Amino acid sequence: MAFKNHYKTLGIPPNATLEAVKKEFRKLALQYHPDVNAGNEFAVLQFRELQEAYETLSHPSKRAKYHNEWKLRFPGSDIHMKWGQTPVTILNDCIKLNKQMASMDIFRMNKEVIYHRIKNILSESNINVLLHHKDEALNQKLILQLLSASSELPYKYTGTIAGQLNLLAGNNETAIKTIRDFVHASKKRNYWEKYYPFLVLLITLIICSMIYSLT
Repeated sequence: MAFKNHYKTLGIPPNATLEAVKKEFRKLALQYHPDVNAGNEFAVLQFRELQEAYETLSHPSKRAKYHNEWKLRFPGSDIHMKWGQTPVTILNDCIKLNKQMASMDIFRMNKEVIYHRIKNILSESNINVLLHHKDEALNQKLILQLLSASSELPYKYTGTIAGQLNLLAGNNETAIKTIRDFVHASKKRNYWEKYYPFLVLLITLIICSMIYSLT
């Protein structure tokens, strides 16, 4: 089984106090609890991850054992140092999100939760990490992953996501065009979804009028 970063799951540093662990768990548990996310498989998975992280980090002996495993896996790291993201871990977050979304029913998924997950990935600190490393190939992969994850989101979220992705695109014309095409497609879909009921009604009225005139 893959080693899980429970601190990252709760969004706290490895030297966080028990009170901090409890506080973050309560906050995130309210956000992802199945009772307020009925039918949302993504929220269910997140809630399970939160429960597992809390169960480990809130129990002194389990947390100590977890720290020992951490030291074996990361011998050059200090458990007391604040957890820092890297371009690879950020990209892995994107890949994980897409895998989770692939198993969901797109008609029942909580799109606002997905949007906030993407916003967290594109946080100011993560953007700064990605810009600092200047890995254009990795940034291109990350852009494609997040555009894929955003494909089912409403148009109202597109501008914020595209703005952050443009920061990563830099001067890469291919990436800039990909983002621009995504925004354009999202805008067209928004217009279609907005005016489709009126179009159906208009066609229905025309058909009814033709039938009436013929009879």
